[in-house]
Amino acid sequence: MNKGRLARSFARMHALGQPVDIDAVIGNMSDEQPAWFRERYDYYRKQAERARVIGLR
Repeated sequence: MNKGRLARSFARMHALGQPVDIDAVIGNMSDEQPAWFRERYDYYRKQAERARVIGLR
């Protein structure tokens, strides 16, 4: 699984109310990867939360 897809999966889990420990996820990544992963995760998390809110209407 690539990191983008992984970030999207964790973001979706967060939007669905499941606990996600991003610090544990990025703990073993190399120096430049955590910043990229957090950026993608935040983007997908906001997208998933908007989709959830729209779906609740």
